[in-house]
Amino acid sequence: MAIGEHGEEITITMDEAMAKVRGTRDWMLEVYVDFFQSKPLLWADLSEEQKTELIAYRQALLDWPATLQDIYGDVPPNSYAKHQPSQPSWFDDKHPRGVMFP
Repeated sequence: MAIGEHGEEITITMDEAMAKVRGTRDWMLEVYVDFFQSKPLLWADLSEEQKTELIAYRQALLDWPATLQDIYGDVPPNSYAKHQPSQPSWFDDKHPRGVMFP
């Protein structure tokens, strides 16, 4: 049995927890990053700085599961959203969903 950061019992396994993290990450890549990268006109409309930020955000999402394992170690993460990569602020204006967690 694992104990979470707030003293709660965690009943999910590390494999199950990381599968949830990867599922969330894959959804965020598809909904937020691919929205721009798969649409040539939208991609072309981004400034070079915005493209660089989007590329960095994509890489941070890809690294997110490993980052969580570094933070939590062998304890399954149960509040991983607070450690998710920050979205570029310009998502507010350029993405139909805006910023996920403003």
